[in-house]
Amino acid sequence: MLSTTWIETEAADIQIVDPTLFELKQEKKAPSFSLIIPVYNEADIIVEKLNVLSRYLERESCELIVFDDCSKDKTYSRLKEVLVTNPNMLLMHSTSRLGKGGTIKNAVRKASAGTVIIMDVDLSADLGSIPELMREANESGGIVVAERSTSDRYSQGFLRVMLSLAYNTLVRLLFRTGVRDHQCGFKAMRTDVARRLTATIRNNEFVFDTELIVLARKLGIPIKRIPVKWRDDRPKKSNLKWIRNGVTMMKDLIMIKISDRTKVY
Repeated sequence: MLSTTWIETEAADIQIVDPTLFELKQEKKAPSFSLIIPVYNEADIIVEKLNVLSRYLERESCELIVFDDCSKDKTYSRLKEVLVTNPNMLLMHSTSRLGKGGTIKNAVRKASAGTVIIMDVDLSADLGSIPELMREANESGGIVVAERSTSDRYSQGFLRVMLSLAYNTLVRLLFRTGVRDHQCGFKAMRTDVARRLTATIRNNEFVFDTELIVLARKLGIPIKRIPVKWRDDRPKKSNLKWIRNGVTMMKDLIMIKISDRTKVY
Protein backbone atom coordinates (compact mmCIF):
# COMPACT_ATOMS: atom_id res chain seq x y z
CA MET A 1 0.00 0.00 0.00
CA LEU A 2 1.38 3.42 -0.98
CA SER A 3 0.75 6.51 1.10
CA THR A 4 1.64 10.00 -0.04
CA THR A 5 2.57 13.14 1.88
CA TRP A 6 3.11 16.58 0.37
CA ILE A 7 5.52 19.14 1.84
CA GLU A 8 5.42 22.72 0.60
CA THR A 9 8.70 24.63 0.39
CA GLU A 10 9.65 28.02 -1.01
CA ALA A 11 11.15 26.41 -4.11
CA ALA A 12 8.74 23.59 -4.89
CA ASP A 13 6.25 21.05 -3.62
CA ILE A 14 7.93 17.85 -2.45
CA GLN A 15 6.05 14.59 -2.50
CA ILE A 16 7.03 11.78 -0.15
CA VAL A 17 5.77 8.34 -1.08
CA ASP A 18 6.02 5.57 1.51
CA PRO A 19 5.18 1.92 0.74
CA THR A 20 4.21 0.82 4.24
CA LEU A 21 1.35 1.30 6.64
CA PHE A 22 1.98 3.45 9.69
CA GLU A 23 1.62 0.49 12.04
CA LEU A 24 4.32 -1.43 10.17
CA LYS A 25 6.64 1.55 10.13
CA GLN A 26 6.57 1.74 13.91
CA GLU A 27 7.82 -1.85 14.12
CA LYS A 28 10.89 -1.19 11.99
CA LYS A 29 14.31 -1.39 13.60
CA ALA A 30 16.08 1.97 13.70
CA PRO A 31 18.49 2.13 10.73
CA SER A 32 22.22 2.40 11.32
CA PHE A 33 22.58 4.83 8.41
CA SER A 34 20.53 6.70 5.82
CA LEU A 35 21.67 6.32 2.20
CA ILE A 36 20.66 9.32 0.08
CA ILE A 37 20.54 9.04 -3.71
CA PRO A 38 19.58 12.10 -5.80
CA VAL A 39 18.29 11.24 -9.28
CA TYR A 40 17.35 13.13 -12.44
CA ASN A 41 16.36 11.55 -15.76
CA GLU A 42 17.71 8.11 -14.88
CA ALA A 43 14.87 5.98 -16.31
CA ASP A 44 17.27 3.82 -18.36
CA ILE A 45 19.26 2.60 -15.36
CA ILE A 46 17.18 3.28 -12.23
CA VAL A 47 15.53 -0.14 -11.86
CA GLU A 48 18.70 -2.14 -12.55
CA LYS A 49 20.87 -0.05 -10.22
CA LEU A 50 18.38 0.03 -7.34
CA ASN A 51 17.94 -3.74 -7.59
CA VAL A 52 21.71 -4.15 -7.29
CA LEU A 53 21.76 -1.74 -4.37
CA SER A 54 18.83 -3.44 -2.63
CA ARG A 55 20.56 -6.82 -2.80
CA TYR A 56 23.65 -5.33 -1.22
CA LEU A 57 21.65 -3.57 1.51
CA GLU A 58 19.84 -6.76 2.54
CA ARG A 59 22.64 -7.34 5.03
CA GLU A 60 22.62 -3.76 6.29
CA SER A 61 20.28 -1.85 8.59
CA CYS A 62 19.74 1.02 6.20
CA GLU A 63 17.16 3.66 5.35
CA LEU A 64 17.28 4.26 1.59
CA ILE A 65 16.15 7.74 0.52
CA VAL A 66 15.80 8.29 -3.23
CA PHE A 67 14.94 11.84 -4.33
CA ASP A 68 13.69 12.39 -7.88
CA ASP A 69 14.40 15.97 -8.96
CA CYS A 70 11.42 16.48 -11.27
CA SER A 71 12.70 14.12 -13.96
CA LYS A 72 11.33 14.64 -17.47
CA ASP A 73 11.47 10.96 -18.39
CA LYS A 74 9.89 7.92 -16.70
CA THR A 75 12.22 7.90 -13.70
CA TYR A 76 9.54 8.73 -11.15
CA SER A 77 7.02 6.14 -12.39
CA ARG A 78 9.70 3.45 -12.36
CA LEU A 79 10.75 4.47 -8.88
CA LYS A 80 7.20 3.95 -7.66
CA GLU A 81 7.29 0.43 -9.10
CA VAL A 82 10.57 -0.31 -7.32
CA LEU A 83 9.17 1.13 -4.10
CA VAL A 84 6.49 -1.54 -3.78
CA THR A 85 9.09 -4.28 -3.23
CA ASN A 86 11.47 -2.16 -1.13
CA PRO A 87 9.85 -1.38 2.24
CA ASN A 88 12.98 0.35 3.58
CA MET A 89 12.99 2.88 0.76
CA LEU A 90 11.69 6.42 1.15
CA LEU A 91 10.82 8.04 -2.18
CA MET A 92 10.83 11.82 -2.50
CA HIS A 93 9.83 13.78 -5.59
CA SER A 94 9.92 17.49 -6.41
CA THR A 95 7.45 19.19 -8.74
CA SER A 96 10.15 21.56 -10.02
CA ARG A 97 13.93 21.35 -10.38
CA LEU A 98 15.86 21.86 -7.16
CA GLY A 99 19.29 20.84 -8.39
CA LYS A 100 21.41 18.08 -6.88
CA GLY A 101 22.16 20.20 -3.83
CA GLY A 102 18.51 21.03 -3.27
CA THR A 103 17.50 17.37 -3.31
CA ILE A 104 20.25 16.43 -0.86
CA LYS A 105 19.32 19.26 1.51
CA ASN A 106 15.70 18.09 1.68
CA ALA A 107 16.66 14.42 1.98
CA VAL A 108 19.01 15.18 4.87
CA ARG A 109 16.12 16.82 6.73
CA LYS A 110 14.12 13.58 6.42
CA ALA A 111 16.95 11.20 7.35
CA SER A 112 16.16 9.28 10.54
CA ALA A 113 19.52 7.57 11.12
CA GLY A 114 22.46 9.09 12.95
CA THR A 115 24.73 8.87 9.89
CA VAL A 116 24.06 9.77 6.26
CA ILE A 117 25.85 8.49 3.16
CA ILE A 118 25.36 10.21 -0.19
CA MET A 119 26.07 8.50 -3.49
CA ASP A 120 25.11 8.62 -7.17
CA VAL A 121 22.63 6.16 -8.61
CA ASP A 122 25.00 4.89 -11.31
CA LEU A 123 26.90 3.04 -8.53
CA SER A 124 30.25 3.99 -10.04
CA ALA A 125 31.76 3.88 -6.56
CA ASP A 126 32.46 0.49 -4.99
CA LEU A 127 29.61 -0.44 -2.64
CA GLY A 128 32.11 -2.34 -0.53
CA SER A 129 33.43 1.02 0.71
CA ILE A 130 30.16 1.85 2.52
CA PRO A 131 31.12 0.24 5.88
CA GLU A 132 34.46 2.09 5.91
CA LEU A 133 32.81 5.43 5.13
CA MET A 134 30.25 4.92 7.88
CA ARG A 135 32.85 3.85 10.43
CA GLU A 136 35.15 6.79 9.68
CA ALA A 137 32.27 9.27 9.83
CA ASN A 138 31.19 8.03 13.24
CA GLU A 139 34.73 7.94 14.64
CA SER A 140 35.90 11.32 13.30
CA GLY A 141 32.65 13.23 13.82
CA GLY A 142 33.36 15.00 10.53
CA ILE A 143 32.81 14.28 6.86
CA VAL A 144 34.39 11.44 4.92
CA VAL A 145 35.19 12.16 1.28
CA ALA A 146 35.74 9.36 -1.21
CA GLU A 147 38.54 10.04 -3.68
CA ARG A 148 38.83 8.45 -7.11
CA SER A 149 42.18 7.63 -8.67
CA THR A 150 43.01 9.40 -11.92
CA SER A 151 43.56 6.07 -13.68
CA ASP A 152 40.05 4.89 -12.76
CA ARG A 153 38.56 8.01 -14.29
CA TYR A 154 40.00 7.82 -17.81
CA SER A 155 36.88 5.99 -18.95
CA GLN A 156 35.21 9.42 -18.81
CA GLY A 157 37.40 10.73 -21.59
CA PHE A 158 40.74 12.57 -21.60
CA LEU A 159 39.36 16.14 -21.78
CA ARG A 160 36.96 15.65 -18.88
CA VAL A 161 39.70 14.19 -16.69
CA MET A 162 42.07 17.07 -17.53
CA LEU A 163 39.37 19.65 -16.77
CA SER A 164 38.65 17.93 -13.48
CA LEU A 165 42.32 17.84 -12.47
CA ALA A 166 42.65 21.55 -13.25
CA TYR A 167 39.49 22.34 -11.28
CA ASN A 168 40.61 20.37 -8.22
CA THR A 169 44.05 22.00 -8.29
CA LEU A 170 42.42 25.44 -8.39
CA VAL A 171 40.13 24.60 -5.46
CA ARG A 172 43.09 23.43 -3.37
CA LEU A 173 44.98 26.64 -4.16
CA LEU A 174 42.01 28.89 -3.37
CA PHE A 175 40.76 27.17 -0.23
CA ARG A 176 43.60 24.90 0.99
CA THR A 177 41.21 22.01 1.58
CA GLY A 178 43.85 19.28 1.31
CA VAL A 179 41.34 17.25 -0.74
CA ARG A 180 42.29 15.86 -4.17
CA ASP A 181 38.76 15.10 -5.41
CA HIS A 182 36.11 17.73 -4.65
CA GLN A 183 33.58 16.41 -7.18
CA CYS A 184 33.04 12.80 -6.13
CA GLY A 185 29.42 12.36 -5.01
CA PHE A 186 30.27 9.57 -2.54
CA LYS A 187 30.42 10.99 1.00
CA ALA A 188 29.47 10.18 4.58
CA MET A 189 28.91 12.23 7.72
CA ARG A 190 26.90 12.28 10.91
CA THR A 191 23.38 13.52 10.30
CA ASP A 192 23.76 16.50 12.63
CA VAL A 193 26.88 17.57 10.72
CA ALA A 194 25.07 17.13 7.39
CA ARG A 195 22.18 19.30 8.57
CA ARG A 196 24.54 21.98 9.83
CA LEU A 197 26.39 22.13 6.52
CA THR A 198 23.43 21.86 4.14
CA ALA A 199 21.57 24.59 6.01
CA THR A 200 24.36 27.00 5.04
CA ILE A 201 25.41 25.89 1.56
CA ARG A 202 24.21 28.31 -1.11
CA ASN A 203 24.93 26.41 -4.34
CA ASN A 204 22.57 23.64 -5.48
CA GLU A 205 24.24 22.74 -8.77
CA PHE A 206 27.69 21.70 -10.03
CA VAL A 207 29.82 22.95 -7.12
CA PHE A 208 27.58 21.76 -4.29
CA ASP A 209 30.08 19.03 -3.35
CA THR A 210 32.94 21.52 -3.41
CA GLU A 211 31.12 24.04 -1.24
CA LEU A 212 30.32 21.28 1.26
CA ILE A 213 34.04 20.56 1.69
CA VAL A 214 35.06 24.23 1.74
CA LEU A 215 32.45 25.03 4.36
CA ALA A 216 33.41 22.05 6.52
CA ARG A 217 37.02 23.21 6.57
CA LYS A 218 36.01 26.77 7.43
CA LEU A 219 33.86 25.55 10.34
CA GLY A 220 36.63 23.33 11.66
CA ILE A 221 34.77 20.10 10.89
CA PRO A 222 37.24 17.24 10.35
CA ILE A 223 37.62 16.01 6.77
CA LYS A 224 38.71 12.42 6.23
CA ARG A 225 39.75 11.17 2.79
CA ILE A 226 39.56 7.54 1.70
CA PRO A 227 40.42 6.07 -1.73
CA VAL A 228 37.67 4.14 -3.50
CA LYS A 229 37.52 1.93 -6.54
CA TRP A 230 35.51 3.67 -9.21
CA ARG A 231 34.19 2.73 -12.64
CA ASP A 232 32.12 4.88 -14.99
CA ASP A 233 30.27 2.86 -17.61
CA ARG A 234 27.93 5.64 -18.74
CA PRO A 235 28.00 6.85 -22.36
CA LYS A 236 30.42 9.78 -22.77
CA LYS A 237 28.89 13.24 -23.06
CA SER A 238 30.07 15.77 -25.62
CA ASN A 239 33.24 17.75 -24.90
CA LEU A 240 31.32 20.96 -25.59
CA LYS A 241 28.92 20.19 -22.74
CA TRP A 242 31.79 19.68 -20.29
CA ILE A 243 33.43 22.93 -21.40
CA ARG A 244 30.16 24.81 -20.80
CA ASN A 245 29.76 23.14 -17.42
CA GLY A 246 33.36 24.04 -16.59
CA VAL A 247 32.69 27.73 -17.25
CA THR A 248 29.63 27.61 -14.98
CA MET A 249 31.63 25.87 -12.26
CA MET A 250 34.34 28.52 -12.37
CA LYS A 251 31.75 31.27 -11.96
CA ASP A 252 30.21 29.43 -9.02
CA LEU A 253 33.65 28.89 -7.51
CA ILE A 254 34.27 32.63 -7.60
CA MET A 255 30.99 33.16 -5.72
CA ILE A 256 32.09 30.68 -3.04
CA LYS A 257 35.38 32.57 -2.68
CA ILE A 258 33.51 35.85 -2.33
CA SER A 259 31.28 34.29 0.35
CA ASP A 260 34.37 33.00 2.10
CA ARG A 261 36.18 36.35 2.03
CA THR A 262 33.14 38.41 3.02
CA LYS A 263 32.31 36.05 5.90
CA VAL A 264 28.88 35.15 4.55
CA TYR A 265 29.36 31.70 6.11
